[in-house]
Amino acid sequence: MDQLTSTDLVAAAADLLRRPLVLDRTLTGGQHARTLLATDTDGGGQVVVRSFPHGDDAVDRERGVLPRLGPLGDLVPRLLAHGTAGGHPVIVTTAVPGTAAGPGIDLVTAGEQLGVALAAIHELDPTGLPDEDRRPVLRAGRLASAAHEAWAEADLDRVLTHGDFWSGNTLWVGDRLSGVVDWSGAMSAPRGVDVAWCRQDLVLLGSPEAADRFTTAYERAAGRRVLDVPAWDVIAAARADTYVETWAPNYAGVGRPDVDGGVLRRRLDAWVASLIGSRVQR
Repeated sequence: MDQLTSTDLVAAAADLLRRPLVLDRTLTGGQHARTLLATDTDGGGQVVVRSFPHGDDAVDRERGVLPRLGPLGDLVPRLLAHGTAGGHPVIVTTAVPGTAAGPGIDLVTAGEQLGVALAAIHELDPTGLPDEDRRPVLRAGRLASAAHEAWAEADLDRVLTHGDFWSGNTLWVGDRLSGVVDWSGAMSAPRGVDVAWCRQDLVLLGSPEAADRFTTAYERAAGRRVLDVPAWDVIAAARADTYVETWAPNYAGVGRPDVDGGVLRRRLDAWVASLIGSRVQR
């Protein structure tokens, strides 16, 4: 993000809030936004300041969804201010307590909590959000045919989806899920978009068992079976297959440098083999 220093960004956020801020630290994780944690020195607590590339619509998208997340309570940030700094879109939100999950978390326990949280998200009203179905694209590589076949089996009823529901967009206090962040990709879409993306992330972290426990917890909390999970797993894998190695910096940013490009490729390949094998056996 060209020539926009942390000091400049905090100063811009302070102007938007009309309150003094002091930089605490830079937050790592994703590659899309630059994210800082700052403290309101007038006693307003901590805030998160995020800036995006010129012309990016992430702030507008997040402004559209954050006000409707109230039923999720302290699990999600609240919108405080938005504007620009040096031409970069900027958004300021409350800081949700917690840190990245890190390597020590029990993935099965985490998967269960993620399932409960996602079921609550999917209960919210998607009306007016950008609509997307995540239809497989023709360039889906080696999985193109399987993904298009799976698409015919997918439930396309819309819910409010996070759009990028993976461990890197969650916060934890110990083994307790404390927050779900980065809502710029939220949309009206089939529930399988989020369900399969989270399952795939748990597999990439090394625990297919956690992926299954996540699904069980989700179905219990939602009060419904999700019969098209196998189809959405294939669709999600096709989406990841051509560039999964490039996710390594994202995993490193949330404390998992061990999940490097080679690990991501090997685990995805094994996951794909199991998915395709299951489809062949039907």
